[in-house]
Amino acid sequence: MEKHRIHTTISTKHYELLKKHVEKYGTQQSVLEHALEYFENYPYQNSELSPEEELRVRVINVACIVYKDLLRILHETADIEKIHELIKSQRPVEFSIEFYFQKPLKECTLEEVVEGIVVNAKMVNWCDTVYSTNNKDHYTVNLTHGFGLNASKNLKLAHESLFKTYGVDFKTTISEKTVFMKIFKKSE
Repeated sequence: MEKHRIHTTISTKHYELLKKHVEKYGTQQSVLEHALEYFENYPYQNSELSPEEELRVRVINVACIVYKDLLRILHETADIEKIHELIKSQRPVEFSIEFYFQKPLKECTLEEVVEGIVVNAKMVNWCDTVYSTNNKDHYTVNLTHGFGLNASKNLKLAHESLFKTYGVDFKTTISEKTVFMKIFKKSE
């Protein structure tokens, strides 16, 4: 087997990792060869995650999976006032945006807030479609779903809480299967 000599420098952190793995594999050469083979054999481990996948990985211990038909029935039959109390106290959309961007809501740009809404809506998989646009003086976010009017009311309340906390003007219109949000950009 033909051998090639390489010389490089690495950070202290990575040097410590190399030393740790030398104990297992015997030599620095063997560690590097195993690492390269791993990258070759498992390229998907290397690829960047979409925003939804990244958030999904982070919320594994926070979220639970609910069958969509069951969720629809729960929305139709639930005590809507109790759900509204929960939304007001827990602020789930605000939490998910802070969790996604790993910073307080007030430190997010309006563009990040809108992105957070879209990523969250896609990630929780409630919506059939999620659509947003960046217009001259406002953003629009349109959600469609099959969970009925109570779900639209809950989504409206959760997002209105977000916009009030963030301190931005907005207009929300709902129907049995849609939530249309218009979020106005702050004047500079």
